[in-house]
Amino acid sequence: MSDFVGVSEILKSSRRLLVTSHESPDGDALGSMLGLGLSLEPEGKEVEYYNASGVPPHLDFLPYRGRVKSVLNEIPGSFDATIILDCTDIGRVGEEFLTELETGRMGRTVIIDHHSTRVPSADMHVLFPCAAATGIIVFSLIKYLELEITSDIATSLYTAIVSDTGSFSYENTGPEALRVAAELIERGASPSYISEAIYQREPISKIKLLGLALPTIELSEGGDVASITVDGTMFERTSSGRADTEGFVNIPRSIKGVKVAVLFREVSSSDNEGKWKISLRSKGEVNVAAVAEKLGGGGHERAAGCSIRGSIEHAKENLFDLLREELGWKV
Repeated sequence: MSDFVGVSEILKSSRRLLVTSHESPDGDALGSMLGLGLSLEPEGKEVEYYNASGVPPHLDFLPYRGRVKSVLNEIPGSFDATIILDCTDIGRVGEEFLTELETGRMGRTVIIDHHSTRVPSADMHVLFPCAAATGIIVFSLIKYLELEITSDIATSLYTAIVSDTGSFSYENTGPEALRVAAELIERGASPSYISEAIYQREPISKIKLLGLALPTIELSEGGDVASITVDGTMFERTSSGRADTEGFVNIPRSIKGVKVAVLFREVSSSDNEGKWKISLRSKGEVNVAAVAEKLGGGGHERAAGCSIRGSIEHAKENLFDLLREELGWKV
């Protein structure tokens, strides 16, 4: 609990707060944002919610998601403090945030995350590497502050925990995650509603896109690595978008014997040079965050991402060279 002393003092002394998280948010990022912010508002705090990528379709059921703004310029004024959730590095919030940070309007910055960081980037870091999700840390912080957990807050935090434990199927699922989830259910979270909202509302465009992507699955490094690729022509043929690739990386991850799964997703580039967004997932033996950081990205040990410019062949060569090193293979 001593880790909460500093952040609680900042929260109590701040009147106006910005709550944010990393770009391309998952359920843990947005659920933690909304859960924390909604708990502070009854205490007279003015809370603004920001994410550079906005709210993805599969999370549009979250309470008060309409309050999440994707453009900082649409939020007037300055803040006493900014709370950055589920984010190991302040740079992952996005370029607009970094620009505004330099003006001083963001106030004191606090990172709250369930993974450690090698390079401190905020004024304060509240890190609990043993927690299965940032949502669990937020839950504990709310309890420490003796704030009420409403059904809306419970729904947000349960979504956070479900997302980062793979519906309680990943090996980070432990007694704490289950105990917190049980209390959130008691306080109004509905497991069936949240599960259906996240996993059973796929648009037809996503299913068609998956149909084109499945034949691209490749096994590399003796079966240790599996990848799936989505290029620009696939998006065009299916009238789909970036959000439709949510969860694709888990398909190669499910293959027997695979240690690392990779999603290569082509994105547009202003200079017409090829650019690939890369999502990495590990089953635990490989620290994919260490690989992503070498390519200018970041993330967690088992879930990370980065970008590589050039052809798909160039992207694979660069990434697989680093994965071989991490796997202990000779390059």
